Amino acid sequence: MRKKLKQSFSLFFALVLTFTVILTGCSKEGVKTEEVKQVDSLGTEKSDTKELYTIQVLTRSQVANVVQNSSETPIFKIIKEKFNIEFELIPTSENIKEQLNMMLAGGNYPEIIRLEDQDTVDKYITAGALLPLDPYLDNSPNFKEFYKDSIDLWRLSGGDGKLYNWNIYMPQDLANFPENNDILVRRDVLEEAGWPNILSADDYVKLLGDFIKKHPETDGQKNVGMTAPFGESWGMAGIAPIMYEKGGYLQLANGAVIWNDPDKKFEDMIKNDYTKESFQFFNKLYRAGALDLESFTDKLDQVGEKINSGRALASWYCRWLASGANQGFEKSGKTDLQYILLPIKSPKQIANNEKRTVRLATNRPFDTVAITKNAKYPERIMELVDWIASDEGQILVQSGIEGIHYTRVNGKRVPTEEFKNSVASDPDYWYKQGFSIVDMLGYAAASSKVDGQPYDLLKDVNTTDELLPQGVTDAYKAMGWENSMQWWTDNAEGVTVGVAASVSVNPSTELGALEARITDLRIKYSSQLMMAKSDEEFETIYNTLLEEHGKLQPEKVVDEYNRLYAEGMEELAKMTK
Repeated sequence: MRKKLKQSFSLFFALVLTFTVILTGCSKEGVKTEEVKQVDSLGTEKSDTKELYTIQVLTRSQVANVVQNSSETPIFKIIKEKFNIEFELIPTSENIKEQLNMMLAGGNYPEIIRLEDQDTVDKYITAGALLPLDPYLDNSPNFKEFYKDSIDLWRLSGGDGKLYNWNIYMPQDLANFPENNDILVRRDVLEEAGWPNILSADDYVKLLGDFIKKHPETDGQKNVGMTAPFGESWGMAGIAPIMYEKGGYLQLANGAVIWNDPDKKFEDMIKNDYTKESFQFFNKLYRAGALDLESFTDKLDQVGEKINSGRALASWYCRWLASGANQGFEKSGKTDLQYILLPIKSPKQIANNEKRTVRLATNRPFDTVAITKNAKYPERIMELVDWIASDEGQILVQSGIEGIHYTRVNGKRVPTEEFKNSVASDPDYWYKQGFSIVDMLGYAAASSKVDGQPYDLLKDVNTTDELLPQGVTDAYKAMGWENSMQWWTDNAEGVTVGVAASVSVNPSTELGALEARITDLRIKYSSQLMMAKSDEEFETIYNTLLEEHGKLQPEKVVDEYNRLYAEGMEELAKMTK
């Protein structure tokens, strides 16, 4: 691992040489040294000199392609001034879970790491790869207060009462974390249909199927219908069956079970009616000629390319890919190709009058962060994480720098015109400034307790809509929406999930291996279900899947999840007495 380190002389040695000269030199290891400024850009006094600590972190390729070192950005220059810590950004591989498993096997994982899903967390804890954070808590008052509703749950997930991790996007509330990863639809499709207030999956099939028959091409390029990144590790396993999440069920992992929140229990995913309807939705799109067949192998980058070019009539789940594309279409005058985020429900969910459930988690295993035993200075990492958990830290990493990214009017943060114009005109501006480049330090989906505003001002719907391209704003107005979040504001119901999100069957056990076989079987049949040639063939394939699924005795896994949940609730009760 390549690092540039900076190290100071001791105070004693400096006094011997001179009181007035700042010394810069090399240690016996040939390490360059540098003194931290006495006052950082936020006005905080600093009296100590610390070695420059360069930490490699894995991040999304779309970030690493823009920023290679965090200190290139204005936000993280301040963090470097304050803590003399910088981050070297390394892009992840296409299959992050596979990469995490390989790094664990080789022992070459980074000093601070994001882990996907509880099963991966369990592997790292079992292998002794993660450092318990308990020794640092006495010096971490911000961390303890900020995450007070989650720390016991994180201890519970460790399995031995120790605290090994924290989660990104904690704490969260419905206003700041409306997980509305539903469906993107191209603007011209909606306009030709008369701006319908569309919701049913069947209506989307008709809408997209009718349009692609009339318009197989746009501007000389072939339209591809609905696109999705099923080629990702979380694609076919996670978002292909995720229609159940649009009703009263929640996705807590991509394995054999789903969470029934009203009844507070785990259920078999593949037997759920809404899971079946998810596959039926894609099958109906396929038979209508409105499903992009490359979706079965496409990764996120390929889906992004199809959205950026406007070839896709719609996209499943990946709402975040539309922002840059929409700005580009606005500039080029092709507003008809812009993508509009809309809600979707299955026919049964509509018939059952299901509320749209949005998970408000107090733990989020999918976004687990931990300090590993490879950390050179874990205490310095924890010092930074503790500061990020303060109001000052959260405002810096989410709102930016006062006077550059926002100003204060009557005590309230207001985005500057420069910030708004730059966000609207440069898709890379966000990362160039240091926003969302090292979220693993802590990135709350909540509002400041000091000024009551979202830490991220873009979570304020008024600010969000002000920054939307005019073509997108016009589309929502044409549909009669007051703002781009109206449907979810009116119809979503926040559900707090605690212990259930920490429950997982140990993958190294017999039941863990069984869950893997159950999940693999579902993935194996998913593409067959989506490409069935008729309703009858779909039912035949589905029944065959259920028969093979039953032979694996999936109830053993479901029962184990519910046993672990009950056990976890008991342990949590003991912790909180």
